[in-house]
Amino acid sequence: MILVFEMVWTGTVHAPGNSVTIQTIAAAFPDQTVRVFAETTHLRELRADTALTAHANVEFREIAISPHFRSRPQIVSFRRGMTELAAMRAALRDVPPAEPCLIMLISATPTAVFAASSLARLSRRRIGVQVGMHGNLNDAIGWRPRNPLARAFDLHAALKARHGGRVRFLVLEDAIRRALSAHLPGTEARTDVLPLPVNLTELPLWRDVPFQTPIRIGLVGQATEAKGITPFLDLARHFTASHPGRVSFHLVGRAVPGDDLSRFAPLADPVSTEHLSRADFLARLSSLHFVCLPLREGYYDLSASGALIDAITWLKPVIATPLPIVRGLFEQFGEIGYLCGDPASMEAAILSMLGDMDAARYAIQVDALRRVRASRMPDALAEGYRALVRAGFAGLLP
Repeated sequence: MILVFEMVWTGTVHAPGNSVTIQTIAAAFPDQTVRVFAETTHLRELRADTALTAHANVEFREIAISPHFRSRPQIVSFRRGMTELAAMRAALRDVPPAEPCLIMLISATPTAVFAASSLARLSRRRIGVQVGMHGNLNDAIGWRPRNPLARAFDLHAALKARHGGRVRFLVLEDAIRRALSAHLPGTEARTDVLPLPVNLTELPLWRDVPFQTPIRIGLVGQATEAKGITPFLDLARHFTASHPGRVSFHLVGRAVPGDDLSRFAPLADPVSTEHLSRADFLARLSSLHFVCLPLREGYYDLSASGALIDAITWLKPVIATPLPIVRGLFEQFGEIGYLCGDPASMEAAILSMLGDMDAARYAIQVDALRRVRASRMPDALAEGYRALVRAGFAGLLP
């Protein structure tokens, strides 16, 4: 049996990504029951995804999650850890005693990692533990608690611990695994890669956008400095003045609360610090020609980009800085847009587009993205996931 735990997030947060990851797991092991444990509002979102509920081997169980340090998984909270341990112990009691289990922490606090590890080492049944890592990998680098007890159970410690060979970590890109190993030598041997699958429920909503002026370029998600909002606004300011009406810039997301909204004036649409509804988000995203990814080094060395996944899902070529998570796709699939070393190169790429309006080249870029998207369907990723589970936990799941 596979027991999937979401003990961090509620409601819509991470729900689309969790759903497609669970779809991949269910497709990889169709003869295994995949039992999903999450808080009520998160389960509601998962159950609403018909692509997930179509898998007959998926079950849903409601659990209570800790109220301590909600949405702050980096904090070492032993009270939260006790709630996590209790949830996993209760789930295991509901499995036939002789049946081996894979515990999958689809999101994880460091205390949950140690709790699952202790269950795997102390239980009489065979248990393997898989830990999904997202942007919280950055919490393992840099500042650590001064309290020695908390320090012994933080994410840095959880990643460095051997856990008796029963715990493996799952990251979203091979470039992230290499970056993690550079920061924390020794982790690569117990880290596997499963790319974030595309959201199947959005695929029928895709529509072709003719390549014509105005060329619509968007920055997707929250307008943070790590995502490159300042160089994006600089591009918008320059081209709004130099090529009025021929190119437009859009924020498909929201500004960071407290930001100076006047600096967003060069953008084509009003900007707010409020969350966009999903319908508005998809409407804006679907109308773009390009997704702009002026990502900065640092955070995205250890984190996948949700905006990049959106670009893949919606077949929007990218104008991107050559961070490893982006450069790897260009190397594997060819020209999926423009890879630019700096803001000046981005400006030159946009000028080139405006100069020749090469619809054939744009179509080639869209086709390359279509190949990326096909490789990231849950069914396409299932075989690779099955292989890494069998290699990492030999004989655990028949």
